Amino acid sequence: MRAPNPVREVRHIGMMGEELAAFLNTLKAVHPAQFRAVEKALHLIVPSVTGIQVDVNRLGEVDLWLCEGDLRVPARVVSEGTLRILGLLALTGAKDPPAVLGFEEPENGVHPRRVKLIAELLRTRAATGDSQLIVTTHSPILPDLISDSDLFVCRKDGGATRIDPFTTWGALGRRKDIDEALDDVLTASQRIMRGDFDA
Repeated sequence: MRAPNPVREVRHIGMMGEELAAFLNTLKAVHPAQFRAVEKALHLIVPSVTGIQVDVNRLGEVDLWLCEGDLRVPARVVSEGTLRILGLLALTGAKDPPAVLGFEEPENGVHPRRVKLIAELLRTRAATGDSQLIVTTHSPILPDLISDSDLFVCRKDGGATRIDPFTTWGALGRRKDIDEALDDVLTASQRIMRGDFDA
């Protein structure tokens, strides 16, 4: 995601986020309104970022820069979390969105107060119906912001990986379901931290 890319039309970001600079350059040239929407959304999640620049360097490659006011910060020194969010936002500009979009730990490198915005972005992206989103997390915060029907618990069971819908955890899954039954109620994030869902 940090590397400069050859100048060419790119309609999809690679599986590991590669060709992000060339994709954004294409988006800016072909769909400038969509490019500006990605800029605005990134600023909403990471307020210090005031703009995105893609420029062709002297080697004929597209460089990616994020702006913080008058300061241009090259992608090679931007935080991993910011680049990951930019990649997810950029995918909203894809003309032919992928059928399945996998995203590992979108909250990594992002301030905990911004996780709510990431959850909202994921819900909005999923609601378009263009792509199925599969998101993994170890966050104790993100699951509290996603509906029970969209959560799955992955755990090791007898040496195998087991994936169960969160709803199968029943009345012990969420605070709202057990408020009357227990005096000391834990949220889903507190239960994750306590290890309730571990094998």
